Amino acid sequence: MVHTKNRLIKEDFVLGPGELTENRHKNEPLALGDQVPIVWHKAKDFNVYDKNGNKWIDMTSGIFTANAGHANDDIKNAIKAQLDSDLLFAYQYETAIRDKFVTKLLDIVPKHLNKAILLNTGSEATDAIYRLLKPWARQQNKKYIICFKGSYHGRVLGSALMGGSKLDTTWSGVKDEDIIFIDFPYHKDDVFEPQSLPPKEQIAAFFLETYQGWGACMYPPQYIKSLYEYAREIGALVCFDEVQAGFYRMGELFGFMTYGDYIEPDLISVGKGISSCLPIAAVLGRADIIDLDLDANLSGTHAGNAICCAASLANLEFLTDSVFQDELKHKIQYFEQRCKKLLELDLVHKVNYRGMVAGIILKSTAVANETVTYCLLNGVLPVCTFRESIKLGPPLTISIDAIEEAFDVIESAIMEVSHVKQ
Repeated sequence: MVHTKNRLIKEDFVLGPGELTENRHKNEPLALGDQVPIVWHKAKDFNVYDKNGNKWIDMTSGIFTANAGHANDDIKNAIKAQLDSDLLFAYQYETAIRDKFVTKLLDIVPKHLNKAILLNTGSEATDAIYRLLKPWARQQNKKYIICFKGSYHGRVLGSALMGGSKLDTTWSGVKDEDIIFIDFPYHKDDVFEPQSLPPKEQIAAFFLETYQGWGACMYPPQYIKSLYEYAREIGALVCFDEVQAGFYRMGELFGFMTYGDYIEPDLISVGKGISSCLPIAAVLGRADIIDLDLDANLSGTHAGNAICCAASLANLEFLTDSVFQDELKHKIQYFEQRCKKLLELDLVHKVNYRGMVAGIILKSTAVANETVTYCLLNGVLPVCTFRESIKLGPPLTISIDAIEEAFDVIESAIMEVSHVKQ
């Protein structure tokens, strides 16, 4: 049995598939990716509960979404108020809550990002960037979009075409020959080499994950600097996928800001942490690019619906509060300290971290999966990647003592797996 201030795992808890998992396999596609076998009953702040009262410290934020904490009271109250207003859905008609949210969003982002496209998911947002880059390239008599091998930008066809996995697009039989993939700079001394690219006058844009998702792999600072300078030299756009990294996940409002204050991306995609709970996403960018093709229908039936806008407005107000920001800085310092300490463990190959996200690269997939299992049995929920990594990204509301507990369990898990392997 585990029973602490932040964790509770009862003696009768069994980790494994149950009735709901079986129903899911029966009623939903088998191709739907499996998660670790925990059935969520409720989630509050930085804890996840099952129906039997077992409680985990959530180090996932429900996959980097609940930045303001699960079931944040401010967000709940905003949703309730919108429900009571009897305006839940308005298609693309104007609403006051949509206007308030978009105005707030554009007020807090860098001023050169002066227009927003509201959508439902991060995949839709990255797909919209693809749909903007293609006509822009044609207008400029350019051709190529440069992306990175191993990247992930979503499951919609356009976003998948810009991802680095052939498995994401082979089903379609579609390939965009104008998308060029280059190697991700996994090593700190890697340098950007434009000589390996197509002719500079033909390059339309670079599209980057702020960090490569599977292991929270960060770009070397000098790599980003030289890529950005080269793009500006040749008149190419620079676009960032901020779906995971945005809204203070990396300590700054957007992850690209952590690479240097000289970076002014032309387009970014955001989602997940924009509401901390409900499906809403956006493309933020230069007005001249967003308005380039007036025939493009960059919206959807539920895009910008009233409930999601109310939640997102409350979320932004919560996250930008000065008291919260001061507290977050202290939490990040401790989180990063504990990430660095993991490097002392034998089975840890590398730890990538910045702000409140980390990727722990272990010696093998088997080691990573066993570490996850130990954590689950001891009241900590990490992100299982089913690769040689585990990821951490707790709600930004997590307490210092909960961070401490979680890392103590993670360290114990890795040491236990190391002992078994020996």
